[in-house]
Amino acid sequence: MTQGDVEQLSRKERERERHSREILEVAERIFARKGYHATTVEEIAKEAEFAVGTLYNLFKGKDDIYTRVIERFARDFETQFEEKVLSIENPAEAIASLIDLRLEHFEQHRGFVRAMFEAAPGSRMDPVQSLSSHLQEMYHQYIRTVTGLFEKGIAQGIFDEGDPFYFALCLEGVVNAFVAYWSSHEPATPVKVRAGNIKREFLERIKLRLDGRQPGHQAVE
Repeated sequence: MTQGDVEQLSRKERERERHSREILEVAERIFARKGYHATTVEEIAKEAEFAVGTLYNLFKGKDDIYTRVIERFARDFETQFEEKVLSIENPAEAIASLIDLRLEHFEQHRGFVRAMFEAAPGSRMDPVQSLSSHLQEMYHQYIRTVTGLFEKGIAQGIFDEGDPFYFALCLEGVVNAFVAYWSSHEPATPVKVRAGNIKREFLERIKLRLDGRQPGHQAVE
């Protein structure tokens, strides 16, 4: 294979990747608008301005497109998690940033999250049901990483003594409950206000007070 062949292949691969990305962006919008079951490959092709045959050259079918949209959604969150949460040294600030990120990411993809819940009703209780085995492992690694943040905070005397794994799962349960509710009920307040409420009701209750009071304790005036 000549250098020119390698360069030509590279250009073709880049074009294939660009087309796939454009199709997945359109597919997410249609899934969000119509739901998984009512969406067709033909509809995705038409709105993305590609021939139906082109979609089948890039994807196996609707199930494959849907799975790839979920993977794209998960990987986008993973990238932001590394940039906006794991880059923060203070564990309490990192967890606060994680709460912001979870709600902001949901808000950006609220229609598609609703479609995911409708496609797999049990995922309202356990969102991992909507993930492939590979993404489930990504999710479990995410939980282990969040557990590490709580473990670090406990060791530094920032958080109250407790099981960091339970703290991580409790936080995940709280956020998932609100995400499931807001996916079908229009939120009445801005995302920053909602994130602030979760921080106050969860995060502030496990943080140790510098004045010696226990977490969640209200001083008597």
